Amino acid sequence: MNIKRAFFAAVATLMVPAFAMAQTTISFDTVLDFQPDGPYTQTVTATLTCNTGNPLVQSFEIGPQTTDKVVFVVENFSLVDFISCEITTTTVTGFDVFNVVVNGTGNPTADSCLYVPAADVVAGESVELIEGLNTCLFGMAPSPFTFEIEKVWEIDGDDVISEFAAGSWNCVNVVNPGVTFGGVTTASGFWDISGDGTYVVGGFTGMQVNPWADAIGEFTRCTATESFLDSAVESDQGCAGGTVFTLADPDGSCLITNTVFFEGIPTLSQYGLAVMALLMLGVGFIGFRRFV
Repeated sequence: MNIKRAFFAAVATLMVPAFAMAQTTISFDTVLDFQPDGPYTQTVTATLTCNTGNPLVQSFEIGPQTTDKVVFVVENFSLVDFISCEITTTTVTGFDVFNVVVNGTGNPTADSCLYVPAADVVAGESVELIEGLNTCLFGMAPSPFTFEIEKVWEIDGDDVISEFAAGSWNCVNVVNPGVTFGGVTTASGFWDISGDGTYVVGGFTGMQVNPWADAIGEFTRCTATESFLDSAVESDQGCAGGTVFTLADPDGSCLITNTVFFEGIPTLSQYGLAVMALLMLGVGFIGFRRFV
């Protein structure tokens, strides 16, 4: 019996150092970076979830500046039991995550920081956990917005006319990622629609809502005008007044209505033609008698 006790005591003594070596403390330095640079007030809640350590789940609020970082600390972390740790954030109205940088590796398609063991790393999806300090950066930018120009035709009569409409559009106070505070710009182009339909402007670089409108009072605004009108067509130029876009409402539209009028050529009825013929004959008869 004493031999068995001594054996188990020896095994336990050998296991304790191994167990102690398997336990460590892992840190995650997390930062939120809004682009373009400016006076933002938006915040997010970042949440770290791990399958091992203490605590398994923890959340903190992060401010809009890169100096407003938070460091998650997980104690009693078992590298043997470790499967994954992931940092996620809440959404911000009017903003999208455009890049995630995990331990120095950027991923423009990711929306979270995912850490796994070296053997489980998948390029473009996860990175290797560092035993010690890890880093996570969320880059956010205004969501691309769309400006829809709608066209409706109102035709009086059955006459056929070309229902092709064209003109120009112009958006002011739009921004690009990377510009500094107040660095708004202007985007413009041409549109065309055949018949009743819609032309969509936006969804590309240079068409993002001004995120500083509350600070400088310059909201993003888009206008559209129609030109090259047929003489029988009247346009109400319904998009000339401008459509305003905000971070809370990054999509908008306007409507241009074209009305077609056919005045035609005035004609006489059969009775009118008969009366006109008699008058012409009467004038001719009198003239003939007078001058012959």
